[in-house]
Amino acid sequence: MTVERSVCDECGGPLTGGRRHDLVCMSCGLVHDPPPLPPSPFIVKQRLGSTIARRYSAFTDAGKRPLPSEAQLRFERLKKLQDSTYTGSCFDLFRLGRDLESIVGYLMLPGEVAEMAMRYFTEITGKVRNPYNSYGLLLAACLVAACREMGEGAPVRLEEVVDAFNRKNYRISLRILAKTVSYASNLIPMKKFRRSEEFTSRIICKLRTSRAINSRVQASGVDPSRFFAELEQDSKSLLQRIPPTKRSGKNPFLLAASSIYVASMGLEERYKVSALSKTQFSKEAGIAEYTLRSHLVTVFGVGRQFRAGRPAPVCQIRSQ
Repeated sequence: MTVERSVCDECGGPLTGGRRHDLVCMSCGLVHDPPPLPPSPFIVKQRLGSTIARRYSAFTDAGKRPLPSEAQLRFERLKKLQDSTYTGSCFDLFRLGRDLESIVGYLMLPGEVAEMAMRYFTEITGKVRNPYNSYGLLLAACLVAACREMGEGAPVRLEEVVDAFNRKNYRISLRILAKTVSYASNLIPMKKFRRSEEFTSRIICKLRTSRAINSRVQASGVDPSRFFAELEQDSKSLLQRIPPTKRSGKNPFLLAASSIYVASMGLEERYKVSALSKTQFSKEAGIAEYTLRSHLVTVFGVGRQFRAGRPAPVCQIRSQ
């Protein structure tokens, strides 16, 4: 039946509810179909392809009783704040993997780095207990190991890794990260140190994006692509000529940046162009100006003779 009735269709007797939620006539015993249920206001029609509604779990007290509505809203807000400030203290593989992909994208590294770092992470966590009670710190060490394994394909510094993880609310210091990297090198194959030649291409890319440097090179009539290609080749040749005694104790990134500046001085003398100043180069390459001056004198032997207008012999590699 499609309409609700209160009397029998056959004899007109009164109806009563049966055991199976149907209607039975009290006079003749005729069984009638039950009336239709009213539509529920909580049922929302789902469009094709949409996801099923999420299951809502209310906050309860120690006796499994739901909290009042005001307390529900307060604890829901606290839960969102806790999720947004995840520091890696507890093991959450999904969140760690998602944050790792975001950090790799922020550092402009290849996607293979994230896969390799996560493989190292699962390998270490399967062997030993997490050190320092921070899975985020261990994940950062695995990212450093993956970057060192790829060599020139993923040149990144520890300072940049620390900054990227701190932007994701992970509390990581440079000193503790270096210690964790040393600890992880005993569990997974890892290069303990990077070569300066691995950073040259990245620093050259930074100089290419500088409008001031490109405008100076173009104003002199030199092709910027040719200029930067020769600059990278000269800087790598300079690094190969540095003896191990002078490389010892030097930061590979700072050493690579200094070699690029020394190579630029040789190119400027050859093409009669002034493209890079110490201040502009230090700003674009991310190196302190006093560190650059120190490397020029102590490592490359570029001193007063160059400032007086006479290029240093180490700058004439291509002509030799």
